[in-house]
Amino acid sequence: MGDPKDNAEKTLVDPVMQARLRAAMIEDSERTVIDTTGAAERSKAGRTQAERTLIESAAVEPEMAEAAANEPRRALPPKPAAPSNVLPIGFRLHEYRIDGILGQGGFGIAYAATDVNLNAKVVIKEYLPEDFAYRTVDNTVSARADDDQGFYQTGLDNFLVEARTLATFRHPHIVRVARFFEAHKTAYMVLEYERGQSLKVWRKKRVTVTEQQIVSLFAPLFDGLAVVHRAGYLHRDIKPDNIYVRDDDGTLVLLDFGAARQTTSQSADTGAVVTPGYGPIEQYAGGGRQGPWTDIYAMGATLFWIVTGKKPIEAPERLAEEDPLPSAEVLAKGKYSDEFLRAIDWALKVHPKDRPQDMNQFRAALFASAGELGLQDALLASDEEYSQPVKDGWVSAVRSPRSMKGRLANAWRAIARPASWPIAVKMTLAMVATALLPMVITAYFNLNATLDNVAKSELRNLEQLSQSTAGRIAQLIGDSRNLANYLGTDDDFVQFLQKPPTDAGKEALRQKLVGLIKANPDVQLAMVFNTSGDALVSSDPQVMGRNFKFREYFKVAMEGRPFMTGIVVGSVAGAAGVFYSQPVFSPDGKTVIGAVVLRILADPINRIMTGAQIGNDRVPFLVDEDGVIVMHPNDKVLYASLAPLKKEAFEEIIADQRFRRKTIENVNQLDLAKAMVGNKQGGTITYNSNINKREEIAGFSPVPGTGWSVAVSESRDYFAEPLNRLFYNVLLSVVLVGAVFVLLAMLFARSIVKPIEKLTSAAHALKSGDYANANIAVRSNDEVGQLARTFNVMIDVLRQRERERSGRRAALGYEKED
Repeated sequence: MGDPKDNAEKTLVDPVMQARLRAAMIEDSERTVIDTTGAAERSKAGRTQAERTLIESAAVEPEMAEAAANEPRRALPPKPAAPSNVLPIGFRLHEYRIDGILGQGGFGIAYAATDVNLNAKVVIKEYLPEDFAYRTVDNTVSARADDDQGFYQTGLDNFLVEARTLATFRHPHIVRVARFFEAHKTAYMVLEYERGQSLKVWRKKRVTVTEQQIVSLFAPLFDGLAVVHRAGYLHRDIKPDNIYVRDDDGTLVLLDFGAARQTTSQSADTGAVVTPGYGPIEQYAGGGRQGPWTDIYAMGATLFWIVTGKKPIEAPERLAEEDPLPSAEVLAKGKYSDEFLRAIDWALKVHPKDRPQDMNQFRAALFASAGELGLQDALLASDEEYSQPVKDGWVSAVRSPRSMKGRLANAWRAIARPASWPIAVKMTLAMVATALLPMVITAYFNLNATLDNVAKSELRNLEQLSQSTAGRIAQLIGDSRNLANYLGTDDDFVQFLQKPPTDAGKEALRQKLVGLIKANPDVQLAMVFNTSGDALVSSDPQVMGRNFKFREYFKVAMEGRPFMTGIVVGSVAGAAGVFYSQPVFSPDGKTVIGAVVLRILADPINRIMTGAQIGNDRVPFLVDEDGVIVMHPNDKVLYASLAPLKKEAFEEIIADQRFRRKTIENVNQLDLAKAMVGNKQGGTITYNSNINKREEIAGFSPVPGTGWSVAVSESRDYFAEPLNRLFYNVLLSVVLVGAVFVLLAMLFARSIVKPIEKLTSAAHALKSGDYANANIAVRSNDEVGQLARTFNVMIDVLRQRERERSGRRAALGYEKED
């Protein structure tokens, strides 16, 4: 798995040097590229230090674990340090047993281990930055000082991000993470064990490597790196030590994603780990923008080393007016094709804008002279723009909030581009929309038009209902008025008021009043007043003898005019009712000698109002001349005003204790108040009810002979419910018919798309070199069938070329390394 112990050529670049490098790259800042950013510590977590340069504003001197135990900055006493930072042989991490040490770098330790359940070898990377943390006696990892805790935690988080990054990729030439977990206050990454050797070791064993060998080795690796780039990540540390040659088949695998980073980040690096000779200029400059061209530079530097035997000059040293790096075309001329060497020089351009911008460009240039792979490269290049994200990447995205945003953005872009939808989906949607959408639109517009007509008709019905209710109330009031008029002109009452009252006379009149009350159940109380306001006779003995001269109905009667109050809550009767007073004149008809007063119960009026009610869907209510709701099924709004009362009216109501309330609330229904109060003709209104919190329609009408108005209000949903139910039934029918139609449309679409899917599967097999599965069985003679036959001819030609290429490769004497 490489040599993590190699720490050669480690240097420090101070902030002044970073500023100079950033200034040199300003000319590239206008290019629209994808920043590779994030905390600089992300590239430090879990990394070896083989031939890397740590770029920071200051170097951190390592401290011994024993000194950390006495560190005065610590807020809590530290745990004692273990004799070694390395886990002991035989130590168990869940189902894994530590078998040995593969390497130990500045930010982590690599162990050879065994999965005891599967009896399989694995590699385990442990996060342990030795300059900032140490192993304690209980095998946990602890920051050396309180000041180091923040750096340690950030590095730990980024180590887990690296693990999630690797787990996102599924490609045979990308190292695979089997599992990652947290334990012992640090984190671990379990990787599949690759048997082989680094490309660096492999190359040293050969005098020369032919172009054909390089093409055969690197073409699949380029495909894997393209997958990494399409997933939105960069490797950022490609070099011979991080490319492995497998023992079993001689193929390459890309290792060590410790510096991997999402290309969607937007902040610049403040420090970075780079490898001299393989790191491009944008990784040295703290603000350099990075993208696929960053990995292409490192890949070009690796190929430069393979063909020349020398690694390139460090990027900062190449900023001179004349580039001191000799071109590969000059150094290796005659050994490789000119196209091949020029592609390597193109990848090694100092400024990012001058390099290939993606792997397909680089692949096409590098393999331009390799005719055996021309068709495969063309097919792979065509996928770049329309490729889909890695299917199993969502699991890692859910666990990593940093990558979830990018995943969701990619999914939204795919949905927002109908051109990228599967053909079967587009055909099905088109057929369903064509068949069902007109039906739904027609039903919707018909429903709205019908609702408007029904609403107009219902408003007329409500107005008529309010008129009939107001008429019945007026008739009830009129009957009581006639009774009062009769009593006011009765000779017995006139004679009684003309002469001094006697007890016998009072009792006779009281019995007469009681008889009248029994004959008229709508009348609660009858009283006879003298001119002083004394109740000389009453059907209720408790009222007799009391004085009511301050009451308005008595005052008006003394002026010789009949009077009826609004609905009031009486202090004696304690229930809502209406007082009607009738003056009693002397026989000559000129002098007022008293008054007869009747109290009419509000219950009969309420019963009339209730007759117009239908649950909570249709609600009648009565409003007096001041705009106060004097009858309503909802007790919470009873005796509340539709709108704020005028000051004079409010003070009068409170003063005479009309409703036995200390204040009068208002329901803030200004539109209703404006339409009803003082209206003598009636009408209709549509409004939003603050009482029932819904849209309502209402019809209203004045009560003749009074200042009252009757309103009957109804929820819009109530009268629209039958139509809505009909519309929903239509929708349900459309859904059922649509479901059947969708099924038929899908079957029809699948019959068209299935041959195309077979062609697509064959194309994917072709990309991976699986010629056996790249051939298509043709059973039709339509356009798709003709295309399939042409494709089969292409496969036969390519298969023949592959046989020829394999023969030449065998003649080269390529052997696997043990």
